Amino acid sequence: MNNENMNKKIQKKVKTKLAISNFQESEENFMPKNKILKMVATFVLAILIVGGVTYGGIKIVEIFKIKGMDDAGIQTAIQNNYIQNIDMDYVKEEKVKFKVDYFMMDDLNFDLVFNFVTEDSVDNFEGIALTGLKITDENDNQIYFDSEGQDIWTKNIALMASDWSVIEKQGNTLRQVLHLTSNNFPRSNKIYVSFNQITLYNVNQGDPITIQYDGDYELEFDVSKQLSERKTIEYTTIKESKIVEDAKLTNSGFAVTINSDEYISPQDSITVTDENGNTYTLSNTLRIFGGEFLEKIEKQILIFNMTLYNECSTIKLNFENGATYEFIKK
Repeated sequence: MNNENMNKKIQKKVKTKLAISNFQESEENFMPKNKILKMVATFVLAILIVGGVTYGGIKIVEIFKIKGMDDAGIQTAIQNNYIQNIDMDYVKEEKVKFKVDYFMMDDLNFDLVFNFVTEDSVDNFEGIALTGLKITDENDNQIYFDSEGQDIWTKNIALMASDWSVIEKQGNTLRQVLHLTSNNFPRSNKIYVSFNQITLYNVNQGDPITIQYDGDYELEFDVSKQLSERKTIEYTTIKESKIVEDAKLTNSGFAVTINSDEYISPQDSITVTDENGNTYTLSNTLRIFGGEFLEKIEKQILIFNMTLYNECSTIKLNFENGATYEFIKK
């Protein structure tokens, strides 16, 4: 089979699969050919975050507040003990050791807090990038594979490329958060994480400085029952709609799936209102792509700053053009 036919077969196989929207949005699609620059581009969003309340001795009030989640959802998860403290030993290699400190997962958000200790000082570097990152669970669910191949990354349960945020760095230690988003993360009992290279990097105004640690890195941990047996409330529209499919309320947000090929920005003035008249704003949008080359938006997922702690019987979705849709619990 020649390359052209093989490519067509792959495209046909994956055209209905979920696509990672960061690879499709022009305003975010920065894919340098240079391998190091490309990898660094994924992680250049990293920022130093400090919090004000302690959890297990670590200040983490804002530990999970990163792209798309600058709202009360993750805050509420922390305050109600939906953050799992992972009690594990460091995975030790020759020049670096690492572990996962904290974990949070519901249907919409997946967050891992990594703690890295290297033989090199991290003070003059921006962060640590992982190459070949793979995250699965005990059922071989492909939560996230870092890959350029459509036939691989379209199988990810995560709907966007990974976001990273630095929490703290000092001496030889760097702690940062991996954040993934979706609308259907599984109820996993065990998480497996692997990667084949750790890169300590500094973009340095387009001229990267890097230190690389190669190896076969693997770790695993058990998921707490509070996360694996978590509660999710499903809603449906009172009147049948061709636009709005369904909605779910989780510990970190309210997600509505709509059939629309018109790009919706997280900055759009779309809101939801509960039965008591409280209004919640849009915090993030995710896209599902189709078409032969995955170039067409088929569905979008709107996520609002509403959580399980705002649970109610009816919820109203309000668009800028005046259109409204009312949900009830299934």
